[in-house]
Amino acid sequence: MKSLMFVAPGRLRFDEVDAPTVVEGTDALVRPLAATTCDLDHHVIADKTPFSGFGPFPLGHECVGTVVEVGPDCTEVAVGDVVGVAWHIACGTCAQCELGHPARCLLHGDAQYGLPVNGAWGGTFDELIRVPYADFNLAKLPAGVDPVHLASIGDNLALGWETVMPTVAQITDPKIAVFGGTGSIGLYCVDVAVHCAGARTVYYDDPVRMKVAEQLGAEVHDIHGKREKDFHLAVDAACNPERLRKALLSVVPEGYVNSVGIYFDDVRLPLLALYQRGVHFHNGKGHARPNMTPTLAAVAAGTLHPELVTSGVYGWDEIPEVLTSGRAGHKPIFVLEN
Repeated sequence: MKSLMFVAPGRLRFDEVDAPTVVEGTDALVRPLAATTCDLDHHVIADKTPFSGFGPFPLGHECVGTVVEVGPDCTEVAVGDVVGVAWHIACGTCAQCELGHPARCLLHGDAQYGLPVNGAWGGTFDELIRVPYADFNLAKLPAGVDPVHLASIGDNLALGWETVMPTVAQITDPKIAVFGGTGSIGLYCVDVAVHCAGARTVYYDDPVRMKVAEQLGAEVHDIHGKREKDFHLAVDAACNPERLRKALLSVVPEGYVNSVGIYFDDVRLPLLALYQRGVHFHNGKGHARPNMTPTLAAVAAGTLHPELVTSGVYGWDEIPEVLTSGRAGHKPIFVLEN
């Protein structure tokens, strides 16, 4: 089968590799229908991460697909199911998984698709994917929804729900700021904030993504202009120290800042200001699987609009050229024909 390989910064190619097989009884094999980039993938390709020097390795950890084979111990998924694939490798039964923290799985740690971390699991731009603990790591897509625009359900799309809803669920008339910059995550947060949380939502970023955020129902403000400072929640989806600082200083006393950006270098924080205001700050990996289910339910109900975040739909063979061209946009989706 063909596997998309990250070779070096700015260089991608398809290699012929052995197809995966069912190894354990809880495994399933999934053939992608559509796959997309995590915001991190664009940074890897652009040589902005430590991973950029470790090629070649399979790229990609977001896709939806069709189950084509299951092990004898699978009881929840079956051949023919259309599913979203969680980005992380998680057992589903250890203490951390049972707490809703599958990205901290005690058996598999940081293992995931699409990066050379804690094992070789291939990438979601492969033509066939082995999914361990398939009953846990796969989420069936609702009937009647277009799977193409759900390609990000196993990571960034579900992270929009995780970043917003648990934090503001008990707040009456929440006010949310989203500081964008990485690509799609901030826009998925806007969709959840406006349509699930019912929040007054303000989005700060560049003009292209600001236009999408406005379509999703957010107010859009110039990132360099005057900011309000009375948000219950500020989302740092910028991966930019200056924007992170603005997010940290934009919330009410005892307010929340949830950061989904990955900072590979140390960042100075205004700790005295945070102490004086009592800011609750969280940064860390998304725990995709438990958040995929409510996100899919909201899409099926017509509440969420992931199609507005999609920046383009392309054929599978176009992946290397599009992703290295500088024109991929914030959320390109690639469709694998049968």
